[in-house]
Amino acid sequence: MTEHWIERIECRIGRWLNQGVGRAWVVAVSGGSDSVGLLRALYQVAEPLGLRLSVAHLDHGVRGPAGRGDAAFVAELASGLGLPIDLGQWQPTRAAHFESDARAARYQWLTAVARSRGANAVALGHTRDDQAETILHRILRGTGPHGLTGIPARRTLCGEPKIVLVRPLLMVSRRGIRAFLNAIGQPFREDETNTELSRTRARIRHDLLPKLAAEYNPAVSAALVRLGALSARQARVIAREARAALQSASVMACGHSLALDHGFLRAKPRFLVTEILRLVWRRAGWPEGGMSARRWLRLASLIGREGFEPVEIGARVIVSSDGSSLLLRRLPGAREPAPAPGSQRPVPLVLPGRTEVPWAGCWIDAQIDGPSGVAPSEVPPRADRAIAVEVVDFDQVAEPLFVRSPLPGDRFDPLGMQGKSKALADFFRGRRVSRGRRARTPLVCDQRGIVWVAGHRVAERVKETSQTQRRLWLSCWRLARADVDERGSGEESSGGND
Repeated sequence: MTEHWIERIECRIGRWLNQGVGRAWVVAVSGGSDSVGLLRALYQVAEPLGLRLSVAHLDHGVRGPAGRGDAAFVAELASGLGLPIDLGQWQPTRAAHFESDARAARYQWLTAVARSRGANAVALGHTRDDQAETILHRILRGTGPHGLTGIPARRTLCGEPKIVLVRPLLMVSRRGIRAFLNAIGQPFREDETNTELSRTRARIRHDLLPKLAAEYNPAVSAALVRLGALSARQARVIAREARAALQSASVMACGHSLALDHGFLRAKPRFLVTEILRLVWRRAGWPEGGMSARRWLRLASLIGREGFEPVEIGARVIVSSDGSSLLLRRLPGAREPAPAPGSQRPVPLVLPGRTEVPWAGCWIDAQIDGPSGVAPSEVPPRADRAIAVEVVDFDQVAEPLFVRSPLPGDRFDPLGMQGKSKALADFFRGRRVSRGRRARTPLVCDQRGIVWVAGHRVAERVKETSQTQRRLWLSCWRLARADVDERGSGEESSGGND
């Protein structure tokens, strides 16, 4: 039975590798059965798959000698397998928020470890039991359809360079993992805090789920996981419909503000409107944690309404209407420090739609079409003239996209170089772009790196070919002179940098 699930893991990882996930992986190991089982299973399939593994262990600073014992155990395990290891420590500062703070600190530290190791993925040991507990926990809190999808097997941890969070054991039970460890004689550590019933997750694991299994349905965990899988499939279908519908929507973005056309959204079913709003929200880079199902429905209910008082919908987003559009404006949050003078924050690219890039003095217009082809949209408002127009293969783009300024060390694969990487500074030098103009050149980027150096060249990896099914039209339009002067971000304002 053990061999069966390890074969399934090997097949799943093989698919991920074929889909672009890199082969350098950091394995997060706490010392418990799930993470130790993950490490031993990955070690078993690493050679045939070409995986390069390293181990990471973070002490959360609440278990004293037991926590130090966990770190020593994991270090010895990694050494015995001949794998490099990173050990870290963290101290909680808010007792009432320990779980959320610890999770955020863990992901932040794992991201730093992956970057230092040049890793492409971070592997976590969540199991089928964790999936069932998560879905039940969300049901108890009153989740909407999205919450029923449970824990994703794979998601982006950070964008540049792209690092993916993977959970290869989501289809494997904790009992199956422990049987595997017993069979190979591999010990693991028991964390006594996992049994403390003061925590909601522990009560669900040790009290509620066993009671449901004993008194209502012995296969309740399997039923919850099946519900999550079905919900995830449904969510993917709805998301595809929302992306297709959004191509016809009129969306404008400027800084922390968005405007959506009322008329287009009013004709759509409420469930689809909610998904479109989620998609627009996500592409703007706004946090979704504070947006409950009730808040999404409330936001969708404002579509088509006119003359209502501005209302804060959540995540410090103020919603209002100007009659023809729904306006969303995000206020600076307490955790968002003001940018340093001269800094240029990345701007989420509205897709489809127009995105103003004030520091570059331009608009970026992005439109998607199929094989039949459509022309780029009309001249954007307050635009003077087009700087450049490019077409790329949209199916080769890793969403979401954003626009940023060049950074030291940037590299990309310019079209025509057969995929060879080149330092962006060398590319600019070859095209005789002055230092001042380099800083004002917008870069359209996805989660894998640079897609388009606006006004110059696209990346080889996204080029349009005879197999292209969906094309992404990217055009850059210079802001009208009056608007540039008003913002102080035109050619003359930065001329001293040349």
